[in-house]
Amino acid sequence: MTAAINIETEKVKTGIDYTRKIQPLVCASKREEGNDELYCPFCVAVDKMTGNIYIADVYNYCVKVFDSTAKYMFKFGDIGREGKISHPSSLVIYKSRILITHSHSILKYNLDGEFISRIGKQGKGELEFIFPKGIAINESNDDIYICDCSNCRVQILSKDFQFKSQFGPFEYPRDVKLSKEYIYVLDASNPCIHLFNHNHILQKSVISRGRGNQVTDPYSFFIDNSKNILIADYSSNSISIFNPEFQSIHNIPVSEHPTAVTVDNHHRVIVVCTHNVNCLQIF
Repeated sequence: MTAAINIETEKVKTGIDYTRKIQPLVCASKREEGNDELYCPFCVAVDKMTGNIYIADVYNYCVKVFDSTAKYMFKFGDIGREGKISHPSSLVIYKSRILITHSHSILKYNLDGEFISRIGKQGKGELEFIFPKGIAINESNDDIYICDCSNCRVQILSKDFQFKSQFGPFEYPRDVKLSKEYIYVLDASNPCIHLFNHNHILQKSVISRGRGNQVTDPYSFFIDNSKNILIADYSSNSISIFNPEFQSIHNIPVSEHPTAVTVDNHHRVIVVCTHNVNCLQIF
């Protein structure tokens, strides 16, 4: 089952008034190797308790932490051996821990950047990964869902990082999110978002590439508390927002090539962009 996403559909009501988000409140645009500079920011997450913003900075090989005003605080993962980050691709914050997908494994830190453990290795078996990307937590049982990208599957681990199950196959699973009803998987090569129930049975697939004003290149996505879907549309330089039925709400123009989006407790939309701008924007 498929349903086209189209930006031109009738605007619908949402818990957050996204239509008022036109110009960024903050645009921190920097480049390369300084402590507060970004060089290919790839994903972003917000600590709901403090409002601090965690950004995986790919070519600085670390995670950089900014406060809610985008002021640089500290970084971690760029020194040492066991906890050293190589090409981080996704991160999630849950219960005072941060999980980061990188290379062929998962790294676990506390929110102060102290390394805790490494999970997985390169391969095709259980607890083995090839370029894992999106990661999400099931808040009902703390299961960990990981897009095992080049193995074309999603692996599910228990809260103590034991293998539980897997499902797929996909062509290029880049991101995963969960609600009480669905598991959402962004299959980027099609591209489309697949909606599964929690028995891993496909319910529908929503096509997200098309002509005109449709989403063209979804890179990652976020689901807010009202179950609205925010999609970082890389090639269109925008954040496309849809209600739970995938009707259009709004389209936020951003600097260039957004790779990730999230929403904080104050209903601010937080975006990281890469390519020539390498910036953090807050709407």
